[in-house]
Amino acid sequence: MRSIWLCILLAAPAFGQQFEVVSIKPNNSMSGHSSSRTDQGMMTGTNISLRNLILRAYDIKDYQLEGPDWLGSEHFDISAKIPEKVSAQRGGREQYNAAFESMMQSMLAERFKLAVRRARKAMGVYALVVGKNGIKFKEVPPGGPSGSSTHNTHFTGTGVSMDTFATVLSQNTEIPVLDFTGLKGVYDLKLDWQAEHDGHGNADTPRAPGITEAVEDQLGLRMQRRKAPVEILVVDHVEKTPTEN
Repeated sequence: MRSIWLCILLAAPAFGQQFEVVSIKPNNSMSGHSSSRTDQGMMTGTNISLRNLILRAYDIKDYQLEGPDWLGSEHFDISAKIPEKVSAQRGGREQYNAAFESMMQSMLAERFKLAVRRARKAMGVYALVVGKNGIKFKEVPPGGPSGSSTHNTHFTGTGVSMDTFATVLSQNTEIPVLDFTGLKGVYDLKLDWQAEHDGHGNADTPRAPGITEAVEDQLGLRMQRRKAPVEILVVDHVEKTPTEN
């Protein structure tokens, strides 16, 4: 079935919020490890792909970005100084995040000549919904400890939202997972599953459930296949080599 596209916004670079100083250097280490942190008024990143920089700048998930394949293979080391007025943001986390994303977008537009537009595209998704017998996990008070970890086919989450959990599921399925549960709180979750294409073992060995089965059996949620319009970001232009520091 042919995909349906609807352009809803042409995003123009905004230079209102900018880092004070930015250093961007290509990383050709071919290392599988990357890291980033924001601390003491600095944002630093090591071996960060251009794709991940765009995802962070626009606060989108991987399946929402459409652009050249090489976005994922071009890696960089970055050091950027955050203005003191932003570091000392008193308006709360949301305002700080908005300012930080604006600075990232400005950096990408200025240094990589990035031009993007937003659109909506109908695509196959898993809709995460509550099963007929209800959920099998507990809601926890907001504002407490939060975090998550995924190791191979084991997930543990503390104080995570359903949207965050849907993102984790999306990283382990062939199509995006969207939250349709209607659950607005934060929750403690554990999930164990087997990769869909695990060629190990034999027919006489009991097989662990795949991820869709595990979600229903262990958590009381269901993953239903359906078509849904998804907002995406389309890269119209970007350059592999950033302008000089």
